Order: sequence, then structure tokens, then C-alpha cells
Amino acid sequence: MRNKLTITITDLHGSKHFTVHQIIKKVIVYITVAVLLFFVAAAIVIYFLNNKIEQLETIIADLETKRKASELRYEALEKKNTRLMEKIRLKSDELKSMEDKIGEIEIMIGLKPLPEMSVQKRIDLASLDTQLRHQMLQMIPNGYPIPYKGITSSFGWRINPILKRKEFHRGVDLKAKRGTPVRAPADGIVEYAGMQTKSGYGNLLIIAHNYGFKTLYGHLKSFNIKLGDSVKKGDIIAYTGNTGLSNGPHLHYEVRYLQMALNPIHFLKWSIHNFNEIFEKEKRVKWESLIEIVLHQNKSLQNRPLFPRQTGPMPRPSRQERTSSAK
Repeated sequence: MRNKLTITITDLHGSKHFTVHQIIKKVIVYITVAVLLFFVAAAIVIYFLNNKIEQLETIIADLETKRKASELRYEALEKKNTRLMEKIRLKSDELKSMEDKIGEIEIMIGLKPLPEMSVQKRIDLASLDTQLRHQMLQMIPNGYPIPYKGITSSFGWRINPILKRKEFHRGVDLKAKRGTPVRAPADGIVEYAGMQTKSGYGNLLIIAHNYGFKTLYGHLKSFNIKLGDSVKKGDIIAYTGNTGLSNGPHLHYEVRYLQMALNPIHFLKWSIHNFNEIFEKEKRVKWESLIEIVLHQNKSLQNRPLFPRQTGPMPRPSRQERTSSAK
């Protein structure tokens, strides 16, 4: 066979002869099969990869949707948080303002709460104490019975301007024009309303108040109430005059506690704004026992000490003070 390359392979079983073109055919066949298998495998891989990509794209799309939803929720929460923070700031400002106002009330009424006490407890305590104070100021003489125009004679020892002798003045003389309305400094009952010629009071009015207090009004022009009448704080009870031993129109005003003459100036200046001062200035009154009675009468109030307990015996007036009469 001319122009052909023959390859002979000899072994124990004999010899085999191959021509080059047969080898090439087989190689081509093998290569073709390999290429076909490669493409089939590649197609299969591509198919699976495409499916995987589609799944991944679906997952990515879901994640993107969730991300956008999360962003929207975050923006909504951020706006809500901003609104809540603003509300908290406003409430905090209101609370601070309330604490300041409560502090002002506590200073005004002399209340000293514990540092750990809540705001609500401080409000309740201030409310109770304010209620107690207003109740006491309604029942016990306080404030001026006439518009203040000055004091012509104070409480204590003096030279009587008419009799020209030293004596104990058991009240204060308040400057006033004739006919000035006199108002009750507290609730009470009229104990006496009439003329006193021997004592020098002239037209004298006595009102019995609660807890052992009395007020006396001398040198009156006329009465607006009569014996046994009940009066409320602020009622017009009489009119100023110049009756009895008097050197001019004025109001002689006394405050007594269990028949003891007290300095009226402490009660004239007493109000809700300086409520505790009288406990220090007028120690002849057993304030602690008195407030125990007030608390007992009002069951809704708690029993709390509002001022230091007094120590030592209560001072007693001198015999001369007890027996002298006021003009």
C-alpha cells in the first residue's frame, strides 16, 4: 500500500498492523465524543447555574423589598421616637415647672419635705397642710379688722393719755375715722355687745372664737350684730367711734387666749404667707395641743408636727397685767 504509514505492534499473541489514517479516525472520534460530552456537561452546568441565578435574583429582590420596608419602618420609628422625645421634653419641662411651683408653695407654707419624697406625695402633703392652715386662719383671729392706717398706741406698758398714769395696755389702738366698718378676723359668736362706762371701753364688742380665743373691740360708734349672733370671717360687725375714755376716733383691739391678753400685732400680721412665724412669736399659746385638736376634728388630715415642740413651762402674765384694764 503505497504512500501509507503502517505501524506494526508485536507481542506474544502475534503482530497487529495499524495504518495512520485509522489512528486519526479514532482520535477524531474520541475528540468528537469528548467535545460532545463537554458541551452536554456545560449545558447541564449552565442550566443549573441559571436556575441558581434566578433563585438568587429572587432572594435578592425579596431582600431588597425587605430592606426598603425596613427603611420605611425605621423612618416611621425615627419620627415616632422624635415625637416621643419631644413629648418627654415637654413633660419634663412641665414636671420641672410643677416642682418649682410646689417648692414655692412649700416655702410659702413653711413645709420641708424629705429629699426622696415623690412629686405626688409633695403635692398631697402641701395640699393637706394648706387645707389645715386655711382652716386655722378661718377659726383663729388673724389680719386687720379695719384697713391699716397706722397704730397710735401699742401693746404693753404706757402712760394713759387721759388718766396720765402708767398702766398696761392690753391691746393696740388702730387709727381710723369715725364710722369705719370693722370686720370679724375669724369665725365666732358674739359674747358681749354693749356700753362699758366704768372700764373706759365705751361701746364694747366681744367675740368668742374657736379654741379659747376672743377678740375685743372698744370705743365703737355702733354695732352691726347683737349678743348671740354667729359671725363669719370678714363680716362687718361694728363701726369705729370715740366712745368711752378716748382722746379721738380709733379702734381699740385686743386678742385674748384663755383670758390672757396676747400681743395683737402678731395676729394682725399673721397670714398664709408667714404662717409659721406666729408659733415662734407667740409662745403663750399651746399651739401643739391646739393643732392636735384641729387634726382630730378633720379626719382626712394626717397627724404631723408642723413646728418644734415647746419646752419648759408657758410664761404667765404678772398679777398687775392680769388685773389692769385696757383703755
